[in-house]
Amino acid sequence: MRLWQKIFLTTLALMVLSTTLVSALLLKNSRDALWQREGQRAVTQQRYLAGMLRAGVVSRRLQLGQVQLEEDEARQTAAQVLSQQALDDYLSGLLLLDEDDSELFASLPEGDVERAGFPASEDGNETVYVLRQGAAEDAWYLLCSMPVTVESLRLRLGAVYSVGDLQTQLRDQAARTVLLCLVFSLAGAAVLMVLVWFLLRPLSALDKSARRVARGRYAERLDESGSDELADLARDMNAMAQAVQDRVEQLEQVAEDRRVFIGNLAHEMKTPLTSILGFADLLYLPKEVSDADRVEYARVISEEAKRLKSLSGKLLELITLGSANIELAPAPLNEVADEVAVSLRPVMEQSGLDLTCACPGVEVDMDRELFKSLLYNLLDNGRKASEKGGKLDLAAKAEDGTVTILVRDYGRGIPQEEIAKITQPFYMVDKSRARKAGGAGLGLALCREIVSVHGGTMDIQSILGEGTLITLTFPVSAPAEGGGQDG
Repeated sequence: MRLWQKIFLTTLALMVLSTTLVSALLLKNSRDALWQREGQRAVTQQRYLAGMLRAGVVSRRLQLGQVQLEEDEARQTAAQVLSQQALDDYLSGLLLLDEDDSELFASLPEGDVERAGFPASEDGNETVYVLRQGAAEDAWYLLCSMPVTVESLRLRLGAVYSVGDLQTQLRDQAARTVLLCLVFSLAGAAVLMVLVWFLLRPLSALDKSARRVARGRYAERLDESGSDELADLARDMNAMAQAVQDRVEQLEQVAEDRRVFIGNLAHEMKTPLTSILGFADLLYLPKEVSDADRVEYARVISEEAKRLKSLSGKLLELITLGSANIELAPAPLNEVADEVAVSLRPVMEQSGLDLTCACPGVEVDMDRELFKSLLYNLLDNGRKASEKGGKLDLAAKAEDGTVTILVRDYGRGIPQEEIAKITQPFYMVDKSRARKAGGAGLGLALCREIVSVHGGTMDIQSILGEGTLITLTFPVSAPAEGGGQDG
């Protein structure tokens, strides 16, 4: 829903609600006033009837020359007096009840009012009235009940007053009020629509300009004329567009620099590897080593060179494209770890470090070369951070369908504020030391990507002066369906 629609509908709803509430209050007050007036009229009429009833009984007593009428005579006289009362359009019925609620006289509108419908006060000493609807839709009656003392008798006089005209008047008044509210709401809606359109017209212009900026036209700027909130919004959006434009240009430059660097890095990795492969073939004939050692050394160098050449292509694809077509296959973790330890043994001995390796033979779905590169990079980073005479630990344990690999060094450690950044590409904690060691800030970034494509997690904990612990977690390979033991 558009903003102008929200403003229009919300304001219209509030206007209609307030108009309805005011109209309802006015109708209620008018209705209450009319019914109060009608109630007073009925009570006045009731008092007149009660006075007429007493006067009729007194007149009968005087005619008979008695000090006081007998109770039966008084009841008959009271009923006779009411029977002589003419009914009209307003006074529609009469009812006279004895103090034991027995009926002395009744003349009620047939089919509209029953004796049981007359109200009665709790103590029997009050005049009360109630509204009742008759059989017809426009037939409404006000039933009034009043206690009357005649001679020594306590009677209750009931009267039925027709108030259908009043109900019709109230209904017509409510209909006129609803019609006026409807007309007022429609007129208000038209005026409100014009006001909303006029007030939000500058916002529409801002929206069109913002859409052009969103489509990449970062040089687009909005009109900042005026001093209201829309002008402030235009200035803020212009500042945002400028910041976005600067940031995009900066990111494009950084991305270009990194693409060039990564391309050069991959090229420089392939160039010495080609030479290593050529020289590895010549190592079969040195005189200072035995034939068996010469063949073994040449085989290891040749295999490692081929592995690195294959790995360089995969790493290039991981970094430049963000993903690689990796095919994972189950491989024993202890074999892969032992191969990495063997390949690192010469450089560890040269650095005066002791490497311990203890991994179970659990199988993990992996790209073997990438996984070996992961362990190699982590151990090589630990080597660079360790002092001569130190040690490195490579251990693993399997439980609950996962395998946890721990790579620990006891070297310089990493500052806590740097831990969250060291897996970012090209980030180096100590740039001068890293460059001297031949690093480019890619090792841990590549490790993070390798862990991700293997569906694992990597956690780094470090304490300055005490070393670093890297925890890798991977799912264990699911057993092959229908697999059996070799016979």
